[in-house]
Amino acid sequence: MKKENKKVSKEDKKIYDIIIVGAGPAGLTAALYSARNGLNVGIISKDIGGTVNSVLRIENWPGFSGSGPELMKKFYEQVKEYSVDFILEEAVSIENNKDKGESKEFIIKTKKQDIKCKAVIIAAGTERKKLKIPGETEFLGKGVSYCATCDSFFFKNKDVAVIGGSDCAATSALTLSDIAKKVYLIYRGEKLRCENVSEERLKKKENVEIFYNSIPLEISGDNKVEGLKISCKGKNDFLKVDGIFIEIGSTPLAEFTKYLSIKMNEEKFIEVDENMKTSVDGVYAAGDVTHTKLKQVVVAASQGAIAAKSAYDWLGKQ
Repeated sequence: MKKENKKVSKEDKKIYDIIIVGAGPAGLTAALYSARNGLNVGIISKDIGGTVNSVLRIENWPGFSGSGPELMKKFYEQVKEYSVDFILEEAVSIENNKDKGESKEFIIKTKKQDIKCKAVIIAAGTERKKLKIPGETEFLGKGVSYCATCDSFFFKNKDVAVIGGSDCAATSALTLSDIAKKVYLIYRGEKLRCENVSEERLKKKENVEIFYNSIPLEISGDNKVEGLKISCKGKNDFLKVDGIFIEIGSTPLAEFTKYLSIKMNEEKFIEVDENMKTSVDGVYAAGDVTHTKLKQVVVAASQGAIAAKSAYDWLGKQ
C-alpha cells in the first residue's frame, strides 16, 4: 500500500512540531491524535502499514474483521483527512541538533534529506527473525505465517508446525492445538525455553508432538505449503503439514536511534514509562518497538495515542 512520496523541499526550512518514525498502527494513531491537536506533523516510513500488511485476517480489532492491509488502509485514509506530511523514506539516524545551541531540536536523517523537528515519536515496529531456508519467502501468506494469533483460524482441523522454543512458540502451539488436527513443535535445543507450566500443558496435549534437537531445512509445496523437511538429531525427516508458524523472535527496528543513547532492554527494545516517554526528553516511543509484552494492533494503537498526548503536553511546556 504505497503512496506517492511527499517531499519537503530544500528551500523549505520548516521545523515540524513532531515527527513520527513508522506508519503502522502506533505511528498512524499518533499522527491522527497529533494532527487533531493542531500540531505540524510529519511521518517518516518506507511503507504504510508495517508488519500488519502481512496478516491475512484480523479478528481481534474491535468492530473490524478483514485483512491487515484493509485495516491499515482505513487508518491511512483517516489520517489523510488532516494535514500530515508522509515522507516515504527510511530513517537512517536521529540526533540532537547542537548547532547554534539548538539542543532541544532533533534532526532525522534519511538517505535523501535532513528533517528537523521539536519532538519525536518512535513507532518503527519490529522485523520478524527469519529462518532463511528455501520456501520461507515463497510461501509467505500461503501457509507460512509469523502470527498464530492472527492466522490460526485458517488451519482448523489441519496439520501444522510451529518452529521455536520460547514462550511465544509454546503459546502459539497451545493456541493451535485447540484448532488444528495435529501440531508439531520444532525446536533446536534439548529443552524448551518457555515457562515450565506451558511445557507441561503441551506434553498433555494428545495432538501435540515435540521434536527436540531439530532444525528446519526446507519448506515445500506447489501453490501452498505441503510439507516441512527437518533434521532431527542428525537424521532428515519430512512432516506433511498445511501450515508453518515461525516463532523465533523479533528484532526491534531501533538501530537508527543509537546517537541518542536511548535506554533499551537486553533485547534492544526501547524502554518507556506509562506516558510512553523514553529516557531522552522530547522522544517518545509506541508499539512493537517498545518493551511491551503483548504485540497486538490494539496495544500499538493505544500506545500511539498516549505518546501523542504526552508529546503534545511536553511541547506546550517548552
